[in-house]
Amino acid sequence: MTGIVETIVEDAEDLFPPKPGGMVDRHRKRKAAEEAAREDGSDTTTETTGRNKVKAVRTAAEAPNLSGVSTVLLTAAQPVRRLLPRDENRRSAVVLAVDNDVYVTTDPGMAINVAGAATNTGPFYLPAGIAIPIDSQAEFYAACTTTATSSRISVLVNRESA
Repeated sequence: MTGIVETIVEDAEDLFPPKPGGMVDRHRKRKAAEEAAREDGSDTTTETTGRNKVKAVRTAAEAPNLSGVSTVLLTAAQPVRRLLPRDENRRSAVVLAVDNDVYVTTDPGMAINVAGAATNTGPFYLPAGIAIPIDSQAEFYAACTTTATSSRISVLVNRESA
């Protein structure tokens, strides 16, 4: 069956030869180049749309240049503290409430309003023992949910060098 198809294609090409630089000619040249690249083992092209080709670029996630750790302590005397400053070079941070549940917010006024109170609405409620990632460069504040005991918050920050 394939012999018949090849014969018909050859006969059709004799009757209607491909135009140099035409669609059929470009397609055959592209297929021949792909086959040659595959045989060489250097095929790194990826077809995106139609005739456009883009070289594939290998990428890998790189570790941040700088890291830092700290512990923020909330007490009855200081029930609100800045957890993270605004940082254009911060890639990510991880925050962990160690002793007690805390509130996390970007608004210092809201942090002051909810400090020491167990409220049902307001800022982000972070239960003790749960670590959360923060992928933001914004400034963050922490407020305690209780002033009966101190509340420690562990903070790990990953930054790019300036």
